[in-house]
Amino acid sequence: MAGADFQLQNSIGSIICNFMRRSFYLLWGGFVLFFMGCAPQEPVVSPMAEVDDAAIRREQLFGAEAKATDITWRSSGLGIRVMVPGEGAAPKLSDTVRVHYVGRLKDGQVFDDSHAHGQPSDFVVNQLIAGWAAAMPVLKPGGRAVFFIPPSLGYGSYRTAKIPANSGLIFEVELIAVKSEATP
Repeated sequence: MAGADFQLQNSIGSIICNFMRRSFYLLWGGFVLFFMGCAPQEPVVSPMAEVDDAAIRREQLFGAEAKATDITWRSSGLGIRVMVPGEGAAPKLSDTVRVHYVGRLKDGQVFDDSHAHGQPSDFVVNQLIAGWAAAMPVLKPGGRAVFFIPPSLGYGSYRTAKIPANSGLIFEVELIAVKSEATP
C-alpha cells in the first residue's frame, strides 16, 4: 500500500509541478506581451505620406499654384503652363521677341509689368534670365504661358529692388512677335 501512496503522491506532485510551470509561462508571456505593447511604437507611414521632394520644393518656391496638373516641369526646376500655344515659328535664342508680361512672386506681389509701362517690351532671347531663355521656344506668336522660374534660372542669391534673394519667379507672358536676326 505504501508503494501505491508513493506513486499517487508522485503523480499528484507531477501534475501540480506541470500546472505551476504552465501557469508561470502563461503569466510570464502575458507580462512580456503587456510591456511590449507599452513600448514606443514606430509611426506607421503610409505610401501617400511620401511626397516627392521636387514637389515640396516647387510649392515652397511658387506656392499652391505649383500643384496644378497642367504645368510641365523640367528637371532644371523650370515649370511651364501653356495657355495658348500661338502660331508660326517659335523664337530661337538669337531672335528678338516682343512680349507683354507680368512678373510676380508666389504671394502675388507684382515686381514688373509691361502693361504698366504702357507698351510691350523687346528682348533678345539669349540676353534674358536663363529661365525665360529656356521657356520662350515653347511659345509662338500669339501664344500665352506662365513660366515658373526657380532661383537657379532667375536671379539666384541676388536681391533686386522688389525681388528677395533666392525667390521663385512667376511670369505671365504673351508673345506678340518674333524678329529673327536675319529679318531687317
